[in-house]
Amino acid sequence: MAAAPQVRYRRVAAELQRLRKEQGKSATEVVAGVPGLNLVKLSRYENAAVQLKPDVVKALLDYYECEETLAEVLVESLRAPHRTGWVAGFEQQLNPLYTDLIRLEEMAVGQKAYEASFIPGLLQTRQYAHAIISSAVIKPASIEERVDVRINRQSVLTRAEAPLQLWAVIHESALSMAAAPGVMADQLEKLLAYSNMPNVNIQILPAVAPPHPGMNGAFALLEFPQRDLDLVLLSGMLTSNWVEEPSQVDLFRGAFNEIMATALDLEQSHTLIKEKRDQLK
Repeated sequence: MAAAPQVRYRRVAAELQRLRKEQGKSATEVVAGVPGLNLVKLSRYENAAVQLKPDVVKALLDYYECEETLAEVLVESLRAPHRTGWVAGFEQQLNPLYTDLIRLEEMAVGQKAYEASFIPGLLQTRQYAHAIISSAVIKPASIEERVDVRINRQSVLTRAEAPLQLWAVIHESALSMAAAPGVMADQLEKLLAYSNMPNVNIQILPAVAPPHPGMNGAFALLEFPQRDLDLVLLSGMLTSNWVEEPSQVDLFRGAFNEIMATALDLEQSHTLIKEKRDQLK
């Protein structure tokens, strides 16, 4: 069974440390009060230096009298999701951060994404994904595998139980990528189909939009049952990073709201996507 994402370990570890300090407990007191712990193990748990076992974390949360809903979310986030078993076969080929993203999307209840240059991965057709990935991957043999991963990711939007609630804002320029015949027309058709799903909202940021926070780059905000556990993924050409501090995540939440307000509304966006699709037919 695959482990929970490392970024999630860090968040749970930070919560354990915060709760202990909030309770005014010393490490020695905690070790004396929770069976099976010693000072070294507690330190490793609070610093995410070892794999965090759900039963140990639960024992610590009970000792700290953690609020029940938060405790449930923290413990559950450490249990590897059953739906992502398919990822295991690709882990050696994937950036660990991308693997984290896939597993966290399975745990998340919502995602707010801004993309400036291309259609978000959760909304791509296979042909469009192939065009994007083949332009960036150095080893041709891995292209089809990476395309498979991207398409499999999209199951979070159609899963029977609590499908991911996606709100995507896409810059208008991403609707006009030059590609092989039919690729963009099919991609825009798929965007229209997705926009009709109850759990997917798509807005287009027009090319003539005034200055906005999205000019700093693309990002995705993952939302969980407990708001303090929300995360932001910043994607770059050479490096990508997680933003984990709740106050910083809230800055991106506010930035996304500004981007939404600057973009065309849902109906106008749907109309523009239709127009772009019709131009390609």
